[in-house]
Amino acid sequence: MACSGDPGDSVQFAEFIAKNVELYRIKNGYSMTPTAAANYTRHQLAQSLRSSTPYTVNMLIGGYDEHDGPSLYYLDYLASLQKLPFGAHGYGSYFTFSILDRYYKKGMSKTEALKVLSLCLDEVKKRFIINMPSFNIKFIDKDGIHETNLQGQPIS
Repeated sequence: MACSGDPGDSVQFAEFIAKNVELYRIKNGYSMTPTAAANYTRHQLAQSLRSSTPYTVNMLIGGYDEHDGPSLYYLDYLASLQKLPFGAHGYGSYFTFSILDRYYKKGMSKTEALKVLSLCLDEVKKRFIINMPSFNIKFIDKDGIHETNLQGQPIS
């Protein structure tokens, strides 16, 4: 789950969702699917939108389900949920979506995905007004969440 928006809202809403998804796992003995987690998050954001203090957050929610495979969802601050093949948000997305549109292919290998990611990061480093020398890279697959570097080597 990646969250952007007002700093207080982002932290509080992301923690609220993470804790409730974990509570679901503890109570039921199994985890929510990524689709269920995304729809639960959308429902909570929609309820908050109708309150006097709505959360102003945008989210990317990703996961792996044995039945459906990998999935990625984008949720905006108006509680609009959309399944995507790839995603980015924040100011860097203005620079990276054209690269992702051009080079993304369904069924890419991890090596190919890292090459596309490298192109995206090079573009952000070159064009973004703030110098961002390092990035965290995480892969989600059937074996879980793995932190890696651009060479594909795991980070412990």
